[in-house]
Amino acid sequence: MGGATRFSTIASVYIGALILGAPIEAAHAQSNWARYQPGTIAAVMQQHDSSIRADHVANHPGLIVSGEDFPTLARVVYRGDSRPLNPRRIDVMREWGLTFLRDSSIVNDFHREYLFQEGKRLLWLPVQDTVASYFARELHPGQTVTLYVVWFGAYFAGEDIIWAFIVNDFKADPVARTL
Repeated sequence: MGGATRFSTIASVYIGALILGAPIEAAHAQSNWARYQPGTIAAVMQQHDSSIRADHVANHPGLIVSGEDFPTLARVVYRGDSRPLNPRRIDVMREWGLTFLRDSSIVNDFHREYLFQEGKRLLWLPVQDTVASYFARELHPGQTVTLYVVWFGAYFAGEDIIWAFIVNDFKADPVARTL
């Protein structure tokens, strides 16, 4: 990445942190389960979409980290697919860790993102490795699940916003058994 682009990205991180809220209290995002409130990931995206797009400088990718993590209990459908983490989400997670924890090692807890569906929207969400280790035993494609999700920020280069939500835990709905 060139020097001017790197400066623009770094400036966007700190400006984004100032615009989107004061620093949050966090060790890891799951430190207080009671703070997670029922809601939707789409609502958090909708709340920030226009400001992310409005603050974008043409031809300069923007990395935004949030000082408010919007702890959400989101009801979604597990689709069963996974893939390696999107590199841009890794960038957001790393910057969030450096900005608020002064340590980027939080990215070491995540290696894959999983496909979920909220309404008609498909979402690739990074899931902590320890949490994802339970998916094969407890989840089936098409099953409704409640995710404990927080928002770290986003990456925007002028087209689609790459949202960086992370999954810290889940509650699976029972699967109907056929006799």
